[in-house]
Amino acid sequence: MTKKHFVFDVDDTLIDSYGFNQQIFIEVFSLYLDVTDTKIEKYLRDLHFQNRGCSMCSQFTKAIRHFSLKTDPQELVKRNEKLQVNNFKKLNIFDAVDELIENLTSQGRQVSICTNRSSRSLLKILENRGIKKYLTKIISCSDMGHEKPDPYCLLELIKESGQPKQEFVYFGDSATDYQFATNAGVDCVIIDYYLNKKFYKLIVESFTTNSKSD
Repeated sequence: MTKKHFVFDVDDTLIDSYGFNQQIFIEVFSLYLDVTDTKIEKYLRDLHFQNRGCSMCSQFTKAIRHFSLKTDPQELVKRNEKLQVNNFKKLNIFDAVDELIENLTSQGRQVSICTNRSSRSLLKILENRGIKKYLTKIISCSDMGHEKPDPYCLLELIKESGQPKQEFVYFGDSATDYQFATNAGVDCVIIDYYLNKKFYKLIVESFTTNSKSD
């Protein structure tokens, strides 16, 4: 089935950020915990891994409760975003992503971003990697106050486009992304680029070609 509007998550879907984000997550706690302690570091790494796709506020809240810290999770969110902004040039997009997005737009497809990442670091990353100019819409669900899997942002994108849901497909990498798209009633593809590097481009482009069953 062909699609007209391709909507992507960002972290671990378009950009190689897993290790980077995990290290930043741990560094945020360096003001409150001895993150060189192997048990503490392991807990934080495991927490971050188990909550891939979830909002940063929810991840920080869980860690604060676990360690009984006297701090506001929003303060940690701000510290995390500051570190992200200061180090955004360390992030790279996955191979072929720029070519893929350029090809989609050249075919008349619309490409948008819908992510929990804050727009401050998000826009810097997209501009730095040269793909912002190809995007129809860039949405930070965190900034909108409706973080995934709340479908609000995706439903608003669909409403603004004037296109039916059937014309949309959402690409992500986590259970949260799947629930996000499902809650909005949109087709979803979960891709683990780290495991399916050779097939990533083929999977996305399969939605631009008519099949015999269409």
